[in-house]
Parts: sequence; structure tokens; C-alpha cells
Amino acid sequence: MRGKAAADVLEDRILNAARIMVNILAEALLREGGEQITVPQFRILDMVANLTGKPGEIARMLSISPPAVTFLLERLEAKGLLRREPGTSDRRRVEVALTEEGADLVRRVNTRRRRLLQSILRRMDDPTRDRLASSLAEFNRAYLDLKEGGG
Repeated sequence: MRGKAAADVLEDRILNAARIMVNILAEALLREGGEQITVPQFRILDMVANLTGKPGEIARMLSISPPAVTFLLERLEAKGLLRREPGTSDRRRVEVALTEEGADLVRRVNTRRRRLLQSILRRMDDPTRDRLASSLAEFNRAYLDLKEGGG
């Protein structure tokens, strides 16, 4: 039972940290993106900038359907933040890339997010930051293992 209670506490702390991260993103979007873009739309732009330009991979990583990704991509393309192009190796497949405006938005929002995170991290002592860095590296690894395994 003690293990279950500890797991519940850990899950609650992770969920609370996730809420804080969403708040940081929302604040950065309001300051840098105005009314131009939503949090889910930014998540896609950030993925295109940093991880993948393949709609199927975006859908898998966000655990949403390909038609839902297509809808979001169409909205972002209409806003001039990304463009869809035929794939380089297979012209039947679509790949997405940020426009200059989209890349600039991602850069500005992530710069603001980093500044907010730096403000938080400065309030922590060095050993605590080191433990956090190690724990987050393991958490990220476990998440990527889950996603690569199709989970």
C-alpha cells in the first residue's frame, strides 16, 4: 500500500508540473503569439521545428488521428506558419516545414519559455537542479521508449 501511495504522490507532482509547463507555454504564447495560435497548434509547430516534418509521426506522438493532424496542419498553413510539400523520397507522402514566420514564432515563444524556466530554476539550489536534470533525462527516455514502441 505504501508503494501505491508513493506512486500517487509522484503522479500528482508530475501532473502539477505539467500544468505549470502548460501555463508557461500559454503565457509565452500570449506575449509572443497574441491571438494568432493555440497551445495545440504551437505543439505541432514546435514538433516540426525540432522533431519531425511527417504528419504521421506527429499524429503518433500526439496520439491523435491523422485526419485531426491534417485539420491542424491546414489551419497552420492558412495562417502562413507552415507549408505542406510532397515528400523528398516519396512524392505521394506529404511533409511539412515551417515558413519563416512560423520559425520566428517558435523561436520567440521558446525564448520566452526559457526565460521563465530560468527564473524558476534560479530559485532552486544546485543539488536540487542536478537531481531534477537527471530525473527529467530518465523521464524523457522512458517517454520516447513508450512512443517508439507504439504505446
